[in-house]
Parts: sequence; structure tokens; C-alpha cells
Amino acid sequence: MLAHLLAACVGVVIAVAGANKLVNRTQWHQDARAQQLWPAVAHVLPFAELLIGGLLVGLTPSAFVLGVATLLLLIFTAFLVAQIATKSQVPCACFGSRSRKPPSSRDVMRNLGLMLLLFISAALS
Repeated sequence: MLAHLLAACVGVVIAVAGANKLVNRTQWHQDARAQQLWPAVAHVLPFAELLIGGLLVGLTPSAFVLGVATLLLLIFTAFLVAQIATKSQVPCACFGSRSRKPPSSRDVMRNLGLMLLLFISAALS
């Protein structure tokens, strides 16, 4: 029960991030272009976030889904660290047009916290 609750909490965050990107797709694609994200990735990412978030919320946690979600967050976190290291002023866009600030250590800590919840969920499953 607790494993599912933790996974679902992370799933909601990931799904909200994807939904916010879809709500203002034009801004998301502009930010993705500014971040030099491949256009195909920028197009697919919101749908992938909705799918992964939905699976975390709707299903009993499985090693595969928890692993995919962790990998997604790990990639996002590595990207954020690189942006912070280069002092990028491009908006994070982690949550679509709702994120207009450049990446910060706060974003990295949020992702690390989400990954911790996924690890705990996996350990309890």
C-alpha cells in the first residue's frame, strides 16, 4: 500500500509536468529549442511523461515502471546539473510554461527526492 502511494505521488508530479507542457505547446517547443533539445524528443516527452505518470498512479508498482521513471528523472537531473554548471539562463521548463526560471539546485533536489521515493517504493514492493 505504501509502495503504491509513494509511486503514485511521483506519478502525479510527472504527469502534471507532461500536462503543463501540452497546455502551452508553443512555449514548450520554444523552450525546448532554446535548450537545444532534439525536436522529436520535445514532441514525444510530454506524452511520455503522461504515460509514465499514469502508470505510476494507476498500477501496482512494478520494477520496470519504477525503473523507467527513475531513468527519466536521472536524465532530467543530469540535464539540470549541466545547465546549472554552464550558468544557463534558459528557463527550466520542467513544468512547461509554469517554469520560467533558469534551472537551480532546487530543481535538482526535487528530482533527487522524487527518485528517493521511487527507490523506497521499489524496496517496499
